[in-house]
Amino acid sequence: MSDVFWVGNVTGNIQVVSIFNNPAGKEGGNEPLSNLYSNLDRIYLDTRLSYLNIIIKQDFVQTYPYIEPFSTSDNVKGKVPSEYPRQGQNYYTILTHNLGYVPAAILIDYDTREIIGSSMFIQNSTNNAFRTATLAIDDTRVYIRENYFVRREALSSLTRRYTLLVFKDSAETV
Repeated sequence: MSDVFWVGNVTGNIQVVSIFNNPAGKEGGNEPLSNLYSNLDRIYLDTRLSYLNIIIKQDFVQTYPYIEPFSTSDNVKGKVPSEYPRQGQNYYTILTHNLGYVPAAILIDYDTREIIGSSMFIQNSTNNAFRTATLAIDDTRVYIRENYFVRREALSSLTRRYTLLVFKDSAETV
């Protein structure tokens, strides 16, 4: 296999910079230049493709509240507290934007560099209490949606550091 760095014009006099690989037996070939979509698996970079551009990068700290289980004085539906968990959601606005569309974005744990995926556990106490976090986006705001579940143990307050990356648009051809 050989890697190719190519700069020049392709059909239609379009100027292109492309980096792609040629597998064994196809050394010296330029198939990714003439048949872009059939060779995407071989292309590292091609200026005919539009890539996600980061338009907003924001580091921030999010504090989640202390949540205690129901007490015997709550007497929900006549059940003892351990049989009737406290559960719910909170929304925290991270960013207000004026983009006019719902952007693509990801939330990254600043300390571990892990992406916070859909309903990712961020706190777990022996399955008696836990909370998850999810990134939620609409056409004006970016939020963290917290879901919590507390049965026998309280959830302690939690502070996490995050990085939010908001992208210009999704990848498409130019």
